[in-house]
Amino acid sequence: MLIWLWGLTSLLTIVVAVLGWMYVKNQRQDLTGLSENHHLKQQVTHLEDHLKKTLEIMQDLAKKMHVQQEALDHTNAKLQQLEQQHIDMVHVISKAIQPTQK
Repeated sequence: MLIWLWGLTSLLTIVVAVLGWMYVKNQRQDLTGLSENHHLKQQVTHLEDHLKKTLEIMQDLAKKMHVQQEALDHTNAKLQQLEQQHIDMVHVISKAIQPTQK
């Protein structure tokens, strides 16, 4: 009977030691998980900041491209107007020259 008591006590001591070891191991994993989670949150925040800056840069570029396109369209319209004026002048000059050549 005394051997059974010592055996049971030893077994319970081993079980408590294993449970204590598992608890400490889980606590370490929780701390590691929290640390990794915090690190990931920092990375996400950092990436969000970069994304915001990138979007701002792209919006500025789009605005600049729009202004340049408007300037090109305006220049193109003036160029077409000048070409039409040159065509009209050539017609007027050709009409003025034709009667004198006959």
